[in-house]
Formats: sequence, structure tokens, C-alpha cells
Amino acid sequence: MRQTILTTPRLTVTTWEPEDFADFQALHADPLTMRFFASGPYDHARAASRFADFRLEQAEWGWTKWRVQDAGGQTVGRGGFGLSDDGQQRELGYLLARELWGQGLATELARALVDWHFAHPDPRLSRNLLAFAHVENGASRRVLEKVGFTPTGERDWQGQPHAFYLFPAD
Repeated sequence: MRQTILTTPRLTVTTWEPEDFADFQALHADPLTMRFFASGPYDHARAASRFADFRLEQAEWGWTKWRVQDAGGQTVGRGGFGLSDDGQQRELGYLLARELWGQGLATELARALVDWHFAHPDPRLSRNLLAFAHVENGASRRVLEKVGFTPTGERDWQGQPHAFYLFPAD
């Protein structure tokens, strides 16, 4: 049964359900939407694997990169958290369909997710929040800085240059 995680003025973040797979796959198959992802666009097998990962994480951890819907209930993205490479902190992540770009929705979503993170700490993890974006993804980097993340440096991640950010708990 679908659960609402959070709402913003224009978006609702919900849990994933099996019937969401086709929308998930379509979102992740778009080359322009996925151009800054190290994986590139997802084929069917990759989409099925990641979709299964997200559903397992929401069941086991109580958080993941959830489904994002618009006011009409249409799936328009995903947003939430992954686990940092060292397994000690959450990492903020979001992806919106390209037809929504330039409307301030990524900032609205990221701000709400940061608030959710601090309101729902995971006792197994540090309260700090990490994020990263491809160095050429200026729009995503601006979103992170607008919502309060501090740049901490650049390094390769999965063979591509990324800028890393921290939102400290204190």
C-alpha cells in the first residue's frame, strides 16, 4: 500500500509500488535526463535492478530514493537518500523529468528532503548529510548550494568528475 513520505506545495513523495515500474523505467531511459549519471540511461534490466533495490531499501531501511509525483498523481521523478560509500551517512539524491526543469521544483524537493532527513534520523548513521553532482551539472550544484550544502571538493566518482557537498548536522 502506497505511503506518502512528504509533501511540498507542488510535489508529493511516496513509496514505490510494483505498478510504478513502467514510469520508473521511462524516466531512467531518457538520455537527456540521465546525461550526468555515470550509468547513462537505464536499459530494462538496469531499471528492474534499481527499482528492486529502491523497494528493498524502503522496506529494510525505511528510506530510499522514493517516487515523486506531481499534483495530478503522475510520476515525475525520484528523490530521497542513498547510503554513502563508507556506509556511515545518507546521501541526498534526486532526479526530475526534464519537462519539469527550470521551475524551482528540484530546489523545493531538495529542501523538503533535507528537512525530512533531520526530522527522521537513522540511529545507525551520522546525522550529517552528503550530496554530490557531476561537475558539469551546474543546475544541480546550484540547487545543493541554495538549500544549504557546502562544497567540500571535487574527485572522480565512478570514473567521472563530481563535486561533493556536506550539510552538517550542527
